Formats: sequence, structure tokens, C-alpha cells
Amino acid sequence: MIARALLVVLACAACDAAAPEPSGIGSWRFPHTTRGDIKTGVCQPTDLADGRKATWCFAQTPVRIGGRTADVDLYFLGAEPTARLIEIQLKVRGCHEDELDQWMRTALGPPFATKPTRSYWKNSFLWAAALLPSEPGRCLVHLLPVSETAEIARITQL
Repeated sequence: MIARALLVVLACAACDAAAPEPSGIGSWRFPHTTRGDIKTGVCQPTDLADGRKATWCFAQTPVRIGGRTADVDLYFLGAEPTARLIEIQLKVRGCHEDELDQWMRTALGPPFATKPTRSYWKNSFLWAAALLPSEPGRCLVHLLPVSETAEIARITQL
């Protein structure tokens, strides 16, 4: 009887566990999504700022972000089907900075750093930057796995 009661307590404790940390957006997840998973849009080779070879996949199905439409670009390290996802870039059209900031806070929690036109988030899986706005009427969001330190450093300097 005591063992059964203990199982009930443990089961209830598991119900109260925090939701898992976000590891991407939509069907694109770090470190699971690979180049071979992408069946839509257009993919072509590109070079990263640090000289690494990558694949840029654009014209993906847009997503809704804070009531706005965001175009999605994906970057993979290499061109082979097993190349891993190293960036999800969201271009939010008709962006309202407050609306995007609220969506990011809801999705990722409070930012760990903010600047007048930038906010940054980080968890165990990803690092994110919201450029608010990146140009008039458009905001840019970068989501990268935390292992992409060179790209994180480059984006932080934008």
C-alpha cells in the first residue's frame, strides 16, 4: 500500500514538471533536423562568414509570429543529407517590435540581455537574437544551436 501511494506521489510530481525547453520552431529542431528532412523551398550552397561550407534553404512555408507572417530561411552545415541545422532565420514582415518581443518572451522566457534594438535569449538547446527592427517594417530573428559560437559572435556584432 505504501509503495502504491509513493508511485502516485511520484506520478503527480512528474505532472508538475516544467515544459521542455524550446529547441527550434515549427518542425525545425536543433539538433534533430537535417538537410535531408527539407522537402520544400529552394536549397543552394553558400559560404558562412567564417569560411565554412553550408546550404541555404529559403522559400520555406512561412510561419505566424506574434500575429505577423515570417519568411523562413534555414542554414545547414554542409550539403549532404545528414548536414545538421545550424540556423533558423525568421524575417517578420510588417513587424511591430512590441508584438514580436512579447511573442519571443512567451516562447522563450525573458531575454538574458537587451539593447535598444536587440534582445537575446538562451537555453540548453538554442541561442536567439531578435533585431527589432532590422530595417523599417521588418524584424529579423536568428535561432542557432548554442554550439554555433562563431555565428553567435558575428550576429551579436550586427
